[in-house]
Amino acid sequence: MRPLLFDPSTLDIGHTPHPQHILTEIRLTPIEDRICSLLVAVADHLAVSANRPVVLRIAGGWVRDKLLGLESHDLDIALDSMMGFEFAQAVKEFVTTNSHHTLRDGESVALDASVIGGVSKIDSNPDKSKHLETATTRVFGQMIDFVNLRTEVYNEESRVPTVEFGTPLQDALRRDITINSLFYNLHTRSVEDYTNMGLKDLASGHIRTPLPPLQTFIDDPLRILRVIRFAARFGFSIDPSILQATREHPHVRRCLAGKISRERIGTEVDKMLRDSATAGGDGVVVVGQANGAATRHAERILRAIRLLHEFGIAEDVLTDVPLDLRYFGPLSCGATVVPVVVGSKKEAKAKATAAVAAEKGSDSSMDSETVAGRSGSRNSLMQGVGLAEANLETGLEVAEALTALLQGLSADEMRRMVPLDSGIGFPFQEEDVRLLYLAAMMHSFSGRLYLEKKKSVLPASKYVVMNSLKLSSLDGDWTSTIIENIPKIQEMVSKISNEAEGGVEGAPAVDEAIINLKQRQQVGMFVRELGVRSIYPASRPLGGKYVLAVFLAQAVEVSVAVGNDRRAEAVQEMKAGAARAVVDKYLRFWGAVERLGVGGAHLLKPLMNGGEVCGMLGIRAGPGVKPLLDGMIEYQMGHPSAGRREVEAWLQEQQQRQHRSGGA
Repeated sequence: MRPLLFDPSTLDIGHTPHPQHILTEIRLTPIEDRICSLLVAVADHLAVSANRPVVLRIAGGWVRDKLLGLESHDLDIALDSMMGFEFAQAVKEFVTTNSHHTLRDGESVALDASVIGGVSKIDSNPDKSKHLETATTRVFGQMIDFVNLRTEVYNEESRVPTVEFGTPLQDALRRDITINSLFYNLHTRSVEDYTNMGLKDLASGHIRTPLPPLQTFIDDPLRILRVIRFAARFGFSIDPSILQATREHPHVRRCLAGKISRERIGTEVDKMLRDSATAGGDGVVVVGQANGAATRHAERILRAIRLLHEFGIAEDVLTDVPLDLRYFGPLSCGATVVPVVVGSKKEAKAKATAAVAAEKGSDSSMDSETVAGRSGSRNSLMQGVGLAEANLETGLEVAEALTALLQGLSADEMRRMVPLDSGIGFPFQEEDVRLLYLAAMMHSFSGRLYLEKKKSVLPASKYVVMNSLKLSSLDGDWTSTIIENIPKIQEMVSKISNEAEGGVEGAPAVDEAIINLKQRQQVGMFVRELGVRSIYPASRPLGGKYVLAVFLAQAVEVSVAVGNDRRAEAVQEMKAGAARAVVDKYLRFWGAVERLGVGGAHLLKPLMNGGEVCGMLGIRAGPGVKPLLDGMIEYQMGHPSAGRREVEAWLQEQQQRQHRSGGA
């Protein structure tokens, strides 16, 4: 068994109490009070008119959150003797046949068609890991799910359980963790704890399973991820038996890989990264030492990532590209593999030339034989790396460095790293922090390629995001673009930082102005490329999120600077030492961006469009126009005060140069 990466105490795996202030009773909002009163009235009506007594309980997360004093809109109504759809239909019938309803406090509420919406029936679908029929409707504007209490019997060879009506105790015991096994009885208006552990664990801030962890996880391995998510979200300790069950029983990992859909796994990981319980209602995450809430936000996301590794399931969650899809050839990211066509030598050479066109790039002297030679060297170099599984601990190290930056940088330093004209918000939004940590984990796959549909050479990180986690194509595009640009970012940041550190003192004023304009063009075009360039066909560019790419490149450098001591007090490294040197280097880069006024370079538009260029030069529209528009942007970047007249003069000069060189 692999040795522990961390001391369990550093991950809060133990019985250390984290006392929580929990309410002695649940306080309903006025809308919740109306809902509960109406549903109980329907149950009373069914008991009298149809001899169908039914007990209603709110189950799960709503009870937990309300006891913690948190808002919750996740209303799941559990019924002990009736299917959810049948009861929801009874509610609709009650509302349409009664003109008013009297609440517990005597207030009369008018009932009409607006009180309840249409009832949707969601059938059980084992193929989608949906094991229970659910009815969904809106009551007094609040979405509600109606389900029946159940017990589940699992077969170790299948992820599909046998589901039957169950008692409240049976339903509570099948839950993932004790704090999610609580009920709120609508009839008695009281909390019910059938495991006799839920309230105690909620008050002490402790995560444990209602049944022995091994049984709980073999029944539904997704519960491992839910343990991690809730422990990180609330900052609760984890019972040591949970770590023991996941690490000492490989069968649990096999069940996770074989019984759980990738969609369900990706959903849990996504929720870990969003950490919605602590981000605040507006989705803004203030970063820097001045805000303790943001520090906790970063710590909790990092703890979730660490637990994935310590539980030994990171490889099962972030599954690598299958061997038969990995690419070791000479082509770079974004290229298209052209299949070999048998024919004459001339035809074969033409096909080979077309196949490597993307690899040649700006080096027009490279011929097919040169690329063929590179193919052999790349194969021998890359196969040794690519055949081995990605080192996921690399992503963990970057996530730790990222957290150290978010915790250790001052608010002023953070502001200097987010240009006002970049288009990205400061403080960072919740979505931006999520993307940073997702990209940090994907850094383990940096430089690795795969073949999509046997023809497109794409980054392995895109495969992991979209196939292993089933996240969106936009997540795949942005994450891959961030990861693949990191080497270029680090190179440019070092160059600009060195120039800024050396300075141009003593040079004549005119020379300094020229140097600044050249640097503006250089830095501005670099920033623009980061924001607008697609690293493979049809990928969405980063836009203002290029700022996040630079920030993550900084985290990668910090992770290298800290080295094997990554679990030390990394925040202190932000004040001195090698990590501080990295931060200072990036601050110099951002200082140059601000001084040169190119933070919004990706938003710069050419002063003339393609049609105007063609009209002025008397040329036809075609592929030759785009290089002129790109060159125009570069000219404008180096000549920020230039207007249309100067651009027209520049275009005429370009045309004359083409004529002199024999161009069309």
